[in-house]
Amino acid sequence: MMNETKLIIDRVVIKSNAKKVYDQIYHHGINVIRGDNGTGKSTIVELISYGLGGDIKKNNWKKEALECTEILISLKLRNKPYVFKRAIEEESSKPQIKIFEGTYDKSLKTSDEWLAYKNRKSDVRKSYSMQIFELLGLESHITADDDSLTMHQLLRVLYIDQDTPASKIFRTESFSYDSDSMRKSIGEYTFGFDNLEAHTLRQRLYLASKKFDKIDSELKTFYKVLQETQITATKIEVESEIQKLQDDLTKVNRKREDSQNVDLKLKSEETRKRIITMQKDIDEKVRTVSDLKSELNLISYDISESTQFIESLKQRKSSLQKATLIYSEVGVLSYQFCPSCMAKITTDNDKSHCYLCKSPSSDERTNETYIQALNELDFQLTETTQVLAKRTLETVTIESTLSSLNETIIRLKDNLREINSYSNDYEVTLSQLASEKGFIEAQIENLKERLSLATKLDKKVQEKVQLQTEMNDVEGQLDQLLQRQKRRINKVKKLISAKVIKILAKDEGREKAFSDAKKFEFDFGSDSIRLDGRANFSASSNVILKNAFHLSVLLTSLKDNEFRIPCFSMFDNIEDKGMTTKRSQNFQKILSEMCEDEDEGFQIIMTTSMVASKLNSDEYGVGPYYEKGMHTLDM
Repeated sequence: MMNETKLIIDRVVIKSNAKKVYDQIYHHGINVIRGDNGTGKSTIVELISYGLGGDIKKNNWKKEALECTEILISLKLRNKPYVFKRAIEEESSKPQIKIFEGTYDKSLKTSDEWLAYKNRKSDVRKSYSMQIFELLGLESHITADDDSLTMHQLLRVLYIDQDTPASKIFRTESFSYDSDSMRKSIGEYTFGFDNLEAHTLRQRLYLASKKFDKIDSELKTFYKVLQETQITATKIEVESEIQKLQDDLTKVNRKREDSQNVDLKLKSEETRKRIITMQKDIDEKVRTVSDLKSELNLISYDISESTQFIESLKQRKSSLQKATLIYSEVGVLSYQFCPSCMAKITTDNDKSHCYLCKSPSSDERTNETYIQALNELDFQLTETTQVLAKRTLETVTIESTLSSLNETIIRLKDNLREINSYSNDYEVTLSQLASEKGFIEAQIENLKERLSLATKLDKKVQEKVQLQTEMNDVEGQLDQLLQRQKRRINKVKKLISAKVIKILAKDEGREKAFSDAKKFEFDFGSDSIRLDGRANFSASSNVILKNAFHLSVLLTSLKDNEFRIPCFSMFDNIEDKGMTTKRSQNFQKILSEMCEDEDEGFQIIMTTSMVASKLNSDEYGVGPYYEKGMHTLDM
C-alpha cells in the first residue's frame, strides 16, 4: 500500500521585521536551490528545518539568518493545507510554533485562528512536535530513555546536512542529547520496524518496569530496616503475634479471677526471695549502665581526636597540593642566607644539588617526594575515616543499649516499689497480674499499629507480583511480535540494499567497490553504513554512498505504508567533501531518473552549485540561479 504520511512544502516566506527577504514557491517532486558557493543555499534549508520544528545549534547559526525575525512555511500534511509560523530568535532558543489550518493567503486575513504550541507540552496543550505528529497521522513515541521523539529527531533522518560526517546516518547531535537507544528508537520508528502494537507493548513494559523498580526499591528499604530491628513485617506474622498475646491476656485475666479465692497471707518467703532477686537485677543493670557510660566517654574522646586529626590531614594535604603547584610554577627556591644561623650561603650553582644542604636533588626526585607524601596523607585519611565510622556506629549501639537499660531499670524499680508497699501475697500477685495485663495490652496496641504497616507492605508485595506477571505477559507478546518484525526488517533492508547497489553501479567515480557491490547494510545504534562489510571509502565516495542510502530510503518508503517517513527529504551535501562537478551532476541525473517513475506524492529539496543541465530549469528550480554577489536572503 502507498505511504499516506506526506509532508509537502508549497511556499517558504522569511521576514526581517516587516520586509520579506525570501519568498519562493516549492512544488511536488524535486526542488533544486541553485547558486554559486557562498550565496546562502544552506541557510535556506537550515531555516526550513528550523521552521518545521528542528533546532539549530548555538554555533551553527548563520549571521544572515539571525538578521531575520520570522519564517512562515505553507505546506500540506496528508494533503490538508497548513501554515507554520516561527520566530527567529537568539542562538539556541526554542521558540513556539504557531499553526494555522488553511492556505497561506487565508492565514494573512486572520490573527485569531492561529494556535501556538511550545517546545514542551503543558497541562492544557500538546507540544508542537506532538501536534505535527498528530497532523501527519503518527503516534507520539517514547524512547527507552523516557524521551519523546520530536520533529527535531525526525529531521535528523530527513535532513542531510554538510556538517555531519558522510559515514553517519543521522544528523549530528550534541553528545548529551544522543545515545545508541535514541538513534535506534528514531530509526526503528521511522522505518516502521517498531510497529504500533510493539510500540504500545513497549510503553506498557516500560511503565510497568518503572513501577516495579520503584516498589522493589521501597520494599528493599523497608525490609532492610525491619531486618536490622528484627521486627516481623508480614500481615500473617503480625496477626499471629496479636493472637498469641490475646491468649496470654486471657490467661492473665483467669489468674486474676483465681487469685481472689486465695487466703490472705503475709509476704511469703518466696516473695522476699523475689524482692532480693529484683534488687540484684537492678544493681547489676546499674553497674552495666555505668560501664557503658564510661566506654561511651572513651569512644567520644576517640571520635573527637579522630575528627580533629582528619581536619589536620585535610589541611596538610591542601597545603602540600598548593606547595606542589607552587613548585611546578616557581621551581626550586634559592637561599642567600641560612635560615638557621643567618650566615651567607656560598654555592657553586650546581643545580643537581640542593642550595641549602647540598644533597643531590632533581625535579623527578622532588615530584616523587610530593607524591609519596600525598599518598601517605590519603592512606591516613582513609584509615582514620574508617575508624571514625566504626566508632560512630559503636556510639549509636551503646546509646541504644543505654536507653533500653534505663527503661528496664525504671520498670524494675517501679515493680520493686510496688511489691514492698504491699502487705500480703494477694496484693503482690494482683499488682503483678495488673502489670502483666497492662504490658500485654500495650504490646497488642503497638502490634495493631504495625498491622497497618504490614497490610500496606503486603499490598505492595501483591502489586509487585501483579506487575511481574504483567511484565512477563508483555515480554511474551513482544517476543512473538519480534519474530514477525524480523521478516519485515529483512524485507526492507533487502529492498534498500538493492536500490543502493543500483545507484552505486551508475556512479561515474573511480570507486571499484561500487561497481562490484553485493550487499549494503546499515545499523541505527552505531549510526553506521557499510558496503560489503566496509565502512569507509574516499571522502567523495562516502558522500555518494550516504546520499544513495537516503534516496533509497525515501523511494522505498513511498510504496510502504508502514514507514513513518513523510515522503520528504532535504539534501544539502550534494557537493560535499571534494565532489567533482562531473560526479555530482551524474548523481543528480541518477536521482532525477529514479524519481521519474514515482508519482508526485513526494518532495525532495536539494542544494547545488554544480547543477545538472536537466535540473537547471523552472520545472525543478526554486528561485533564480544565485550568482556570486547575490544572496538567497535579500537583506
